[in-house]
Parts: sequence; C-alpha cells; structure tokens
Amino acid sequence: MPTVRVFTLMAQPLLQRGLQILIDTQPEYVYAGSFTHPDEVLRQMTPAQPGEVNVLMLDFDPAAESYRPFFSRLRKIDPDLRILFLLHLRTTESDVVRALRTGANGYLLQSVSEEGLLRALGAIAQGRSYLQPHVTPMVLAELRKPLYPMREWDAHVELAERERMLLQLAADGLSNTQIADVLGLAEKTVRNMWSALFAKIGINDRTQAVLWAIRTGNAQLR
Repeated sequence: MPTVRVFTLMAQPLLQRGLQILIDTQPEYVYAGSFTHPDEVLRQMTPAQPGEVNVLMLDFDPAAESYRPFFSRLRKIDPDLRILFLLHLRTTESDVVRALRTGANGYLLQSVSEEGLLRALGAIAQGRSYLQPHVTPMVLAELRKPLYPMREWDAHVELAERERMLLQLAADGLSNTQIADVLGLAEKTVRNMWSALFAKIGINDRTQAVLWAIRTGNAQLR
C-alpha cells in the first residue's frame, strides 16, 4: 500500500489531536497537517507524490450549503485526493444521504473504533469507497423515502443486464477504472455506458443514478 498522508479539517482541536496520536502510531500513515477552515486546506494542500496518497478527514456539517465546490477545487490540486467524512452522532438519515451526494470516498460515525477508522483509511487509500456498517441502516431508511417524486415510468424502465451490473458495481463503490477492469472493457466504453444509461433513466448524475437503482431494485447496498 502507498504511504498515506492524512490531513484533518475539523473545528474540534481535541478530536484532531486524538486522530494525530492514532495516525502517528501507524508506520504506513503520515499525519500531514490539521486545518480548521477550508481556505487553509486550499492554500496548503499539495499533490501527493509517486507512492503517496492524500486523505482528507473532515467532520460533516449539516448546515454547510454545499461541499461539492470545495471538493472540486481540492481535486484540481490533487485529482487523486481521497475524502473521508466523520459524521456526528446526532446526524440524521437525510444528513447521511446529503453526505453521500458530496462525492466523498468514505463515511464514518465519530463513535467509530480505532480499528474501524484504520480499516476505512486503508480501503479508501486503495481506491475503494467505504460506508461504515452502522451507517448503512440510516442510508436504507432514507432511501425508502422519495428523494424526488417517483415518475410513473420509473417502475417500467427495463435495463440490460450489463446496465444493472454497471449500477451494482458503482453501488459497491468501484471507480470507472475498476468497473472497466471487472467488465473487461476500456474505461472510455464505461463512460459511454454511463451516458447511455443517463439518457435512458432521465438522470444526469452518477450518484443519483445509483440511488435511483437502489430505490427501483436495480442495485443493492451490500
């Protein structure tokens, strides 16, 4: 596994200090910096070097208007940046789904054990997504509620087996590159499959397409 450089963006210095102590005990991890404001991250974040992976851990603020523009600017600095959310214990089901829509790579409750945190860091450092098992029931409960009014034809959309496989692999947290490897296709072909699927189901966002697939029974959280 590459050397994992961990940054934290949090309002609680005590929590950051605890994370630093834990990270410093792990030989494959380097605690690279702590921040209290997004602007500090944008000014000081540097791209990972060969053999390194940058991970930003931050606490999810339900009052924040949107994380997507911030993450987009960060990934212009480091396209391979991995992002791990720590969710407050009072996080609601709708907050969890909002966090899922931001495009982060991992999601944990702040009550996670040290072993669980290191497991999540290892997973996202290797390019996988990670959803803490304790968070999954919250996601499923929210997915049972309509995120937008169900369209009459949603239940009648017929997907090809390859399209359902594409959605399931995305729901499993695989990137387009990993999906291409599993399906034995070129990555460009996978991107073209997404474009065709978006046109078929009337959705133009990969995350929303996966949520749609779960709600309509075309994919599962597993």
